Amino acid sequence: MTMISAREFACWLRNRFADEEQGVCLTRDDINQLTGRQGFTLDFVHDIHYELMQHGMAFVTDTCRETFYLMPVSKKPWREQLESQYERELFYNVLPLDKSG
Repeated sequence: MTMISAREFACWLRNRFADEEQGVCLTRDDINQLTGRQGFTLDFVHDIHYELMQHGMAFVTDTCRETFYLMPVSKKPWREQLESQYERELFYNVLPLDKSG
């Protein structure tokens, strides 16, 4: 197997997992096997992330750099999310008035 570049790997990930709503995770060994590498640097991970962010996907790692996460990036602004959540909570917290008493 030939070693593939970060761009090629990002393209492969995007083609296979673009519709995945929850994302997927990969181990260091998975990436080595899929890319034909014996090891890789954090720059390789950054390059993959850069390529995928252009398509609304993030590629990040845990602090030990053993597990990597591919996930969709939300485009919903935080304020809109909080306002939507507040409206739902307000609706559910409204108690009906007892008109018989």
